[in-house]
Amino acid sequence: MSVAIPTVTASPGPRAPRANGGRAHIAALDGLRGFAVAAVLLFHAGELSGGFLGVDLFFVLSGFLITGLLLGGTRGSGPVALAAFWVRRALRLLPALVVVVVVTVLAVWALGTVEQLRFALGDVPWVAAQAVNWHYITDRIGYWNASDTRVFAHLWSIGVEWQFYLVWPAVLAVVARGRHAQRTVAAVAGAGVLASFALMVTLGTAVDTTRAYEGTDTRAVALLLGALAATAPVRTLVARIPRRAADVLCLLWRSYSRWPGA
Repeated sequence: MSVAIPTVTASPGPRAPRANGGRAHIAALDGLRGFAVAAVLLFHAGELSGGFLGVDLFFVLSGFLITGLLLGGTRGSGPVALAAFWVRRALRLLPALVVVVVVTVLAVWALGTVEQLRFALGDVPWVAAQAVNWHYITDRIGYWNASDTRVFAHLWSIGVEWQFYLVWPAVLAVVARGRHAQRTVAAVAGAGVLASFALMVTLGTAVDTTRAYEGTDTRAVALLLGALAATAPVRTLVARIPRRAADVLCLLWRSYSRWPGA
């Protein structure tokens, strides 16, 4: 799975030839996305502690790629082409989702229980509407104990991404205009990160954390962090970080990741 994005001068790694109006493909990001998916799968298989953080990594990359794609298309000189963007997203993602849903329902019908089939058929309309995460939140279906009976429980993250694809490009269509479009987008994304993080901290204290875990507004912190990283002011700031300081940050992160309970 690859997405064309604007050239990022600070990014290491090989790049494919330029296409689509000067945007270039950063191959290293495909590796990061593959790592994120593998971490989630290993976590659910009980082989990797903390692998659920792969979801956050995937969200950050999605926010980065989509925002870079949209800002690269406008370059601050015109409106975001919303209809064209949404059509491209649908053509890229919906066929695979349809196959997954059909194959899963048939598999549950052939191999699952009556209860699993009943729940699966009841969840299909919400999956089709890309709102299954809010369906589970509203009906108080806890994510951590629903996977045995709700075969589409893991599609909550797809719903969050689709909702982001609908809302964030529309926001960019309004704010990404004029000479200071990149700065405005950075400010809006930064404010969204702070608001989303505050909401997640508040809701995360509940006994059932499904609302904080699956809510689009709480998960927006990761998506908007990626969007923030795609703006020119942040890329310029990152490019000015001395190599030694970057090495120190990497060392601190490795130390934290090895700390018991992290």
